[in-house]
Amino acid sequence: MKKTKETKNCRSPLVSKLADCFGVDKLIQRFLTVWCAVNIYVLCENPIKFTDIKYAFNIDVVKYALAVALGFAVLSLLDYVFPKRMLDTWGMTLSFAFFASYLLIANRDFWFCLSLIIIAAIMLRFLLKDDKLGLSKLEIGNRVTVVVAVVLAFVLFSIIAVITCLRYATYSAPNFDFGLFVNMFHHMRETGLPITSSERDKLLSHFAVHISPIYYLLLPLYFIFPSPYTLQIGQALVLAGGVLPLYLLAKHKGLSNKMIALVVAAYSFSPVIICGTSYDLHENCFLVPLLLWVFYFFERQKYLFMYLSMVLVFGIKEDACLFVFFFGLFVFFSRRKRIHGAVICAAALVYFVSAITILTCFGNGILSSHYQNYMYEDNGLIGMVRIILTNPAYVFSQTLKAEKLPYLMYVQMSLGFLPLATKKVSHFILILPFMLFNLMTSYVYQFSIDFQYSYGAVSCLIYLAIINSSELNGRARRYMTSLAVIASVMCFFTTAVPKLGNYAARYINGQQEFAIIESALETIPEDASVKSSTFFIPHIAQRDEVYEIKSKNETDYVVFDMRPALAGETTQLREQYLSLGYECCVNEPGKVLILKNPNSQ
Repeated sequence: MKKTKETKNCRSPLVSKLADCFGVDKLIQRFLTVWCAVNIYVLCENPIKFTDIKYAFNIDVVKYALAVALGFAVLSLLDYVFPKRMLDTWGMTLSFAFFASYLLIANRDFWFCLSLIIIAAIMLRFLLKDDKLGLSKLEIGNRVTVVVAVVLAFVLFSIIAVITCLRYATYSAPNFDFGLFVNMFHHMRETGLPITSSERDKLLSHFAVHISPIYYLLLPLYFIFPSPYTLQIGQALVLAGGVLPLYLLAKHKGLSNKMIALVVAAYSFSPVIICGTSYDLHENCFLVPLLLWVFYFFERQKYLFMYLSMVLVFGIKEDACLFVFFFGLFVFFSRRKRIHGAVICAAALVYFVSAITILTCFGNGILSSHYQNYMYEDNGLIGMVRIILTNPAYVFSQTLKAEKLPYLMYVQMSLGFLPLATKKVSHFILILPFMLFNLMTSYVYQFSIDFQYSYGAVSCLIYLAIINSSELNGRARRYMTSLAVIASVMCFFTTAVPKLGNYAARYINGQQEFAIIESALETIPEDASVKSSTFFIPHIAQRDEVYEIKSKNETDYVVFDMRPALAGETTQLREQYLSLGYECCVNEPGKVLILKNPNSQ
């Protein structure tokens, strides 16, 4: 041992510097840096997709090897000149980040995404050990953290607003679930009542389907700017607004400014939060900020505000109170605040029973069909409860299915698996809503990140993630929170970015077509009743009566979507109307056909 130390001391400065420059760790990092960078260039230049086996045989191997060798030599020289700049570590990190991002955008496959996240998780473990990136020296003050949170909230708002507005602008948003809400807000602005005509093929209060007075919070904005775009932007504002209670909650739980920034970043790029708006407007978007406010006010012991926030949650939808019920169980059993827990649970159950009774007696009933796998004969919800309590094996057989694994992983990866990182069994109460609403069901849309059904359960998981994070040791907290950000961003590239790219390309390339369709739809009088193909309804729904194309109601006009992918669906129907003497008002081949009822004035 002494000989070794003496030998090291006898080395010349040049030899020591070269030994440090060409250490094994650095050589591996340097090679990976160059290899990723060269592959990024090849991906851009190669016309063959990388998933095709012919891709590798369309590469000039000599040029490829020379590029790697040249890049390796350049990085070696830079590391020798600037030995303390951590060039290899940062180079490997950034080159892999760009390489993975490009791959994920090009290949929207869950398993491919998962494999890259696993590689990133291994790399993260290597980087955090001994603080190879030097991030421990980075200090972030309160003001900087606030600025970061505001910027990230704006990024989230912009992404959601742009995607959803492009859906509307490209005639990609259907009646369900956007046209019916455009029609509802039109009635709310005119009469104050949430009336729709295209939801159940008749003039009917939306509250007969879902009890959602929370929509009135968006009405002032719509009243000033009465446009379908306002509704899409309003939803983006609501979800971006979740950053504020999230920030305050993380701050209150004692997370450092760096951890808070990571938590907000994971939320802002979460594929579940962003992609949940893929089918336009839903009241469920209010679940995220309002539940987070409930959790925050509870943690701060501001019980009056907690109960007020609970009331707002009840106003989102008839089943939203169930998330509050599970929170009450958590308060009762985990936090041992018996009185508050009992009051929360009782209030939630009373409201739920009252709401479903009202819908059953005076409305269209509840959507128990979402749990068809638990419906036996005519037992309804009572039968479902019986199955859950007496046959848990059946419940697990319905919950842990292969087709639900991608959804489960998307949700947990974007939270860095923090909801599972606890030894306290009582914390798992907050996982129960996720099981009930998203995993136990056979309704495929409830275990898809592209729909709004995740918002309530994920809000509970976010709360649980913050609680667990605050109780972990520093090393585990840094790793799992960092993993949440990395996984969220990587999933964002394979889910949200392609959507954004597709709608943007459709908008740019279809300007002429959209202008023709818009001009045609503007010829329909505002006071006329209309039946229309589903994707045109949002654009003509600001009127008293608008119905889907197969409606039995007689209307003044009938509008057919003649775009090639959709025209075939209504061939027989068009012939039927023409045989009844309907007059052709507008005929734009391959785009739109408008017929007028001969009996209308």
